[in-house]
Amino acid sequence: MKTQTKEKWLEILFFAFILGVWLAWAWILPFNEGPDEYMRSRIVDYIVEYGKLPTGYQQEIMDYSWGFTYAFRPILPQILEALFVRAAMLFTSDAFSLLFAGRLTSVLCGLVFAGYARAIAKKLFDRPAIQWLFTLLSVCLPQAAFLFTYLNCDSMALMASAMILWYLLKGMDDSFSIPVCLKLAVSFSICILSYYNAYGFLITGVLVFFGFYLEKNRRGERCWKEFWKKGFLILGVVLLLAGWWFVRNYFLYDGDILGLRTQNEYAEHYAMDILKPSNRQTYQNQGRSMLYMLFRSDFVISVVKSFIGVLGPLWYALRWWMYAGYGLIFAAGAAGLLVEAAVRFRRREHGAAVDCRKLFWHLGLVTAVVVPNVLNFWYSYATDYQPQGRYSMPMLVPFMYYITRGIYYLLRKIGQRAGAAVRRILSVGTVLVCLWIAGCALFCVVKIMWPAYKDVEDKSVVKVYTMEELYGEDWEEKVGQ
Repeated sequence: MKTQTKEKWLEILFFAFILGVWLAWAWILPFNEGPDEYMRSRIVDYIVEYGKLPTGYQQEIMDYSWGFTYAFRPILPQILEALFVRAAMLFTSDAFSLLFAGRLTSVLCGLVFAGYARAIAKKLFDRPAIQWLFTLLSVCLPQAAFLFTYLNCDSMALMASAMILWYLLKGMDDSFSIPVCLKLAVSFSICILSYYNAYGFLITGVLVFFGFYLEKNRRGERCWKEFWKKGFLILGVVLLLAGWWFVRNYFLYDGDILGLRTQNEYAEHYAMDILKPSNRQTYQNQGRSMLYMLFRSDFVISVVKSFIGVLGPLWYALRWWMYAGYGLIFAAGAAGLLVEAAVRFRRREHGAAVDCRKLFWHLGLVTAVVVPNVLNFWYSYATDYQPQGRYSMPMLVPFMYYITRGIYYLLRKIGQRAGAAVRRILSVGTVLVCLWIAGCALFCVVKIMWPAYKDVEDKSVVKVYTMEELYGEDWEEKVGQ
């Protein structure tokens, strides 16, 4: 009972801490100091002013540098942001206060994400310290924390990813009861209407769902009828909740249900010359191979660095010791996974039956890690060289699961071969790492964001950055690379 009370108070402290960090960050950050916030806000403003959804063709929200609008893509986050702004307009007309109200959507998504991440942690790991390690790695990664503070689609996609994984775990516990199937369908729908890079979780859901019933049938339970019945139930609810967007796109954009082809056509027509798709020099149209970009460019180091955290408009790097610390954590997790895989491979009995539930669970998680990185890589290779870690961010929860699992395996193995004193040191070390992770998130607000923006007089005014400021003096070469 004492332990449960302690955990309860720790959780209250944790949620109060992250809420305080995100609210302070959202208040400190001036308008458009988060990537693409201005273009997202134009959609919010349109919905607030006209009370209807914009089309991608809407001139009022067009960005004439890039030549397109984000209304071609799913805009559920902007719909909710507009609702928050409309509610705030009952109390204030201050421009920044209204922006802050819209940002509360991202903060709310962060809180929901944190709640599901905490539940997943307690489900997948049996030791409280390891549960907290996974929770803090998922929630307090500086780049992830940043996403929960300004107008974007990433925050809702992260929330949806955690929801999907949680309801898949619940479904495997209760044979995918009807309530769980409905909640899973809602989670899929939110994912679909938030961010294309998170669509790997749709494949994850299919794989885990299929693997669960495959294992049941392998054990002699005749349940394919149940599989199809519940599968079509989930599909039907998803089509009902999310299908309308793609039907709308079909009629608006001449059959282009994703809107991406039409967006590209608009960019070609309206963008400034150097940013037109046909004028961008990519590794693909220069005849360079994907391996060349992977190993001869700064793609990998830039993605890894900005996955950990590059704040503001890709402007404010973290301290070197933060990158080093996260690098050591990731390296330890990867090493633990490799050791565990090697041990399991050696111990595996020839001819032993595979548990399809576990197999497809891991296939699903690996898919959720691989898909956003493939999309991120392909976009930089074939469309526009932008090696940014936030494009890979949908993989956050499964990635941190494997990192935590690897660390946990190493700690157990070392603990089994060492004395009580060493086990105590490892236990205290784990707690210190958790505190360090939380401290990094707080440090970003107090020592990076606040000094950068404390002298901004009007945070509702968009700061216009020159291309030289954003990309350096050789920006034409970088943009056209």
